[in-house]
Amino acid sequence: MFKTIKRLIRRRKAVSPVISAILLIALVVISVSAVYFLILPYMNKVSLYASIYRVSDTNKDSRYEKITLFLSNAGTNAVEINEVSVWTATDETIGDQDTWLKHEEWIFSRTSGNIVHPSIFKEETLTSNNQLELTIETTTYYRLEIYFSGNDNPYISSWEALDDQVDFSDLVEDFEKFDLQAWGMTGTIDVPGWPSNNYQTYGGPEYGPIISGQNVWLPVIGETKLVQFFFTGKIVVFHSVNNGNITGQPLIQQINRTEAPFKAQKLFVLGLAGSWGDEFPNGATAITLNVTYTDGTSSIWQLGHDYIDDWWYTSNNPKKCISAPYGKITEIDLGYQVDYPYQHIHTHTASFQLNYYKYVQFVSFIDPGNDNSGAHLLSISAG
Repeated sequence: MFKTIKRLIRRRKAVSPVISAILLIALVVISVSAVYFLILPYMNKVSLYASIYRVSDTNKDSRYEKITLFLSNAGTNAVEINEVSVWTATDETIGDQDTWLKHEEWIFSRTSGNIVHPSIFKEETLTSNNQLELTIETTTYYRLEIYFSGNDNPYISSWEALDDQVDFSDLVEDFEKFDLQAWGMTGTIDVPGWPSNNYQTYGGPEYGPIISGQNVWLPVIGETKLVQFFFTGKIVVFHSVNNGNITGQPLIQQINRTEAPFKAQKLFVLGLAGSWGDEFPNGATAITLNVTYTDGTSSIWQLGHDYIDDWWYTSNNPKKCISAPYGKITEIDLGYQVDYPYQHIHTHTASFQLNYYKYVQFVSFIDPGNDNSGAHLLSISAG
């Protein structure tokens, strides 16, 4: 058609009205076709971008069922999102596609949340059930797969670290202190017939004595600041097979936080020195510490001589703390007993790394039932 018009112009011949009408119609058709096939597709361009801005565990079951998406549409048409899937992999499995996990059935929190208008940047919340599991042992990565209107192929994001998007707003910031007796732990004095205050002391260089019913700030290995503990004035003494009245102590003493689970980076312990700690053999376990999370998983530590020894210096040879050289505890010199037998005693502080992506449900101290350690517990904090 364009060649015909050019030829007529070059020849400068007159064009009849009929031919003129036909040429005009042809030009209109060509123009409309160009707009439809060339310009409109460009103007109706769809360009979706999405990433996870935040993941939250709102029901505290130690799995993340709420995500906040950052969405943008650089196209010219509104986009309706039909389906969102989250793929996860760890740093060990990200290279093996067969091990990737697909998490589906995410629901927008509001009915209009799946519409992304042109030139819009926005955040939208999606929820599901028991979806994403995170742990401190490995980094978890995510990739989005989103099906949306105007495109037969899904939007697929690059792999990003999901750990970086966790909502830590309810992570214990300072210290959560526990009244051990109020949480059901039983206390007793390990030597029958001796005064009930035989563990109360006076003196003690730098950090002793520990006063009943007060907060005390003590050093813990690995911490740059002092850790706050609360001592009720009573102690928890664990089971021992042949040492007086602690043969009747329960094998399990536990803090149950089912009604108020908490999320913290570390568990701090004041105590663990035992009145007969030097009598259980090297390599043996005096106490097992089991921190159970709301998803049923646990962090477990077997505590032997690296954490526990005799808290009377006179029972050890050469009359010093035998656990501190292992580098897992800090020795706290408590000074001298205010009552018989007026011994110089000490205790320890220690910390245990928690899986801070999960909520703690139980803190359990389990005695093997066949040892002579009689370990003591004075206080617990989390932070």
